[in-house]
Amino acid sequence: MIPPHPQRQKLAADYRQLLEEVYPMASQEAEGASLPPELRVQSWWHAGLLPRDGHTEHHGAIRILDVGLWNRSHGPDFLRAEIELEGVRLRGDIEIDPHPQDWERHGHGANPAYNNVVLHVVLSRPEGGWYTRTSQHREVPVLYLGRSALSQAVGMGYPGRSEDIPRCRQPLAQAKPEHIRELLQAAAAHRLEKRHRLFLRKAEFRGLSQCWYEAWAETLGYTANKEAMQMLAHRAPLQEVQHQAEAILLGTAGFLLPVLPAQCSDAARQYHRCIWDSWWALREQFELSPARKLPWAQGPSRPLNHPQRRVAALALSARKWKAIEPLLSVKGYPELCKVLSGLGHPFWDTHCTLASVALPRKVALVGRQRMEDFFINHLCAYDTSASAWQAFLAHKAAGKAPETIQRTAWNLFGQREELRSLLRHSYARQALLQIEADFCARNICLECAFPSQLQQWCRG
Repeated sequence: MIPPHPQRQKLAADYRQLLEEVYPMASQEAEGASLPPELRVQSWWHAGLLPRDGHTEHHGAIRILDVGLWNRSHGPDFLRAEIELEGVRLRGDIEIDPHPQDWERHGHGANPAYNNVVLHVVLSRPEGGWYTRTSQHREVPVLYLGRSALSQAVGMGYPGRSEDIPRCRQPLAQAKPEHIRELLQAAAAHRLEKRHRLFLRKAEFRGLSQCWYEAWAETLGYTANKEAMQMLAHRAPLQEVQHQAEAILLGTAGFLLPVLPAQCSDAARQYHRCIWDSWWALREQFELSPARKLPWAQGPSRPLNHPQRRVAALALSARKWKAIEPLLSVKGYPELCKVLSGLGHPFWDTHCTLASVALPRKVALVGRQRMEDFFINHLCAYDTSASAWQAFLAHKAAGKAPETIQRTAWNLFGQREELRSLLRHSYARQALLQIEADFCARNICLECAFPSQLQQWCRG
């Protein structure tokens, strides 16, 4: 492991201090905040990102020794887990719910399939008299995670509100260019450090190869489907898919049907038949029940970005993983681009979905934008060398900045002359995304402490 670059570390620490000054009570629970979707929390639990020890409501200290197998069918969320409760080891199932009362609302208390549950994990604190019980009237220990634990584990935002009253232009309107550059580099460094810590935590639990595979899956999913793609990589791990990647990934994703629609082409039918024959033998092992299906967003988006085509690109990447993995560094990025841009397939080169008509010409499965996003969000985050940090600062983003970034930049800087050239730098875009998430999306502008803290930053 390369030692962290000192400048990157210092800038990230400066930005974290700014956050702590703006949010001095960040560690406390926020009243009335919305909880994350249950499926997302299951994914975090499966990845080993949530706390592995704590205190149950009525049964004392607990350690999670094995998070269990993420269930694909009906029943508890995780099977054959292992916990240590007050020094006693127990093996059984784990159920995760947003609220403790969901156990009864969903009928688990009367369902014998839940009799082997040894731990009920919840995200909102149980009220004083709540007990989780099985159909055999056995009490199940309840572990409350809480929003602060979720925030520390996966970097969830502090809940808040937003309004379109930009107050941040005032402190930055007259700021020196070097102060603005330093602020943006600090926010970008903080973003890289967060990703780096998250990656290392996952790698410790899931292994380095699997973590890179999940990161690439997330990148292929674009914004709309990055979560679903990451969950797919959890459900169909790299070690299990390499020899039957297309069948396992397309089948687990829920994109294979016993019979294709009547309007499908002969080419689609031949390809689907071949994949379906392989999937049929693997279906019992990998198929997800309707209640656990992946949260795909299928519109509106460019046809070439349809999730079926993204999953096909992941499958082809998995088959080439032995050639890809040695190149997963900033230094190896140019060669990695050659390998990824060379991924091709007789069917997917000219189709967006299994049911779509053929395209008039071949279109690359992995474009430049996907590779650049992977470089900025993952390779630069994991690689802590001085050369990687400099490459990150020097990298120019392709195309126009997304609307969210432009809006945040306008709120911060107004019409400063250097804004256009600044937004061509990838680090500036990453910084503005981080600032927007940390401040603009969490606060009513009139109550936000960020502008006053920025004044101190610029004076410093």
